[in-house]
Amino acid sequence: MRAAALLLALLAWPAQAAWEWSAPLTVNSVQGAAVFPHLESANRRGVAVSGDTVAVVWEDNRDGSPQCYLANKPAAAAAFQPEIRLSQGDCYEPVVAALGDGRFVAAWEEAGKAHARVLPGGAVLKLSDAEAAQVTLAVAGERMYAAWAEQAGRFRRIVVARLALEGDALSVKTRRPVETKKPADEQGWPALAVAGDGSVTVVWEDRRSRHTVPMASRSRDGGKTFVPPLRLTDKASGSVDGLGAGSGAMRPTLAAWGEKGIAAVWLDKRDFLSGYDVYAAFNPGKGRFGANLRVQDSFGDNMAQWHATVIGGTDGRLLALWDDARDGTPDVWLSEWDGKAFGDDVAVPAASGPGAQSDPVATLDAAGSLHVAWLDRDEAAGTRIRYARAVWR
Repeated sequence: MRAAALLLALLAWPAQAAWEWSAPLTVNSVQGAAVFPHLESANRRGVAVSGDTVAVVWEDNRDGSPQCYLANKPAAAAAFQPEIRLSQGDCYEPVVAALGDGRFVAAWEEAGKAHARVLPGGAVLKLSDAEAAQVTLAVAGERMYAAWAEQAGRFRRIVVARLALEGDALSVKTRRPVETKKPADEQGWPALAVAGDGSVTVVWEDRRSRHTVPMASRSRDGGKTFVPPLRLTDKASGSVDGLGAGSGAMRPTLAAWGEKGIAAVWLDKRDFLSGYDVYAAFNPGKGRFGANLRVQDSFGDNMAQWHATVIGGTDGRLLALWDDARDGTPDVWLSEWDGKAFGDDVAVPAASGPGAQSDPVATLDAAGSLHVAWLDRDEAAGTRIRYARAVWR
């Protein structure tokens, strides 16, 4: 199968082979058989580039409890700088976004509440008064938003906040639930994106149909009001071979794309015999998402895909990344949108081969370079967070 994948990569020249990759670097300074780093987060926003500096966030248990960390690397540095700890109490699912000029904003769940902080130098801001989890961020120019799943009675619902920044001080400008009524079932794992026209799109996992369906809503007034949510998936609810209320779909991710579009990528189990597949849908700026498209190629059939994410640029470039074990062990794969379809899957060079490489997080910088971080697992030595940069040649 690896020979077939190599042949596929050669046939894709020059469309995919034009990415020229740097040697990989290790991000986390502490590894060990009993240390378990995680790159899981809502919308998978674990890496960002601000000016000439890249930052990666994660959670691990090196101190005996889950804590969140951030490490950065200026372009002139040969390695990542020693990480800083973001949290004091138990911490989960950190995300990071770029503010420009080497500054970042990070957010995370700590002690059952959503928090955020500007780095370097900022104080921690508690975003939510109620119990909250799965916080994520979206920044576009002067617009900055956070979203999270907040307890509202028996179930959680999605809340979106517009944030304001003065110097290093963050504040909450507005904070609104996407739906004002109490949720009838669980909502979680929101993803946010700000389109070129300033509209804010949020998608999330929703259980109102008695199975998990990603729902989408949009605000045109800076997060003050949201339109009634619509299904992101075009697969209708209904039992599969007499089982359940419908096929599952989970972990939606969003990216601003082109002048005013939004792209969504998620994991979808409509082909339930092979596990989750990577699916995508596009909103070109007309108010709703269109038909669903399968992302991975036929070499990824008959096996599950995991940890999918989408990244886009104002120039129309769009890429999806995920991991699967089509070659016997988990590898990180990349597929690029060509304007009509997603192209052939190509393995990220340093994140493939022997061993287990998984959980990719990625971003494009202002120059169009691709930055990817992932987990590289070794049962004896422990898990490293690895990073590589690719330049289009």
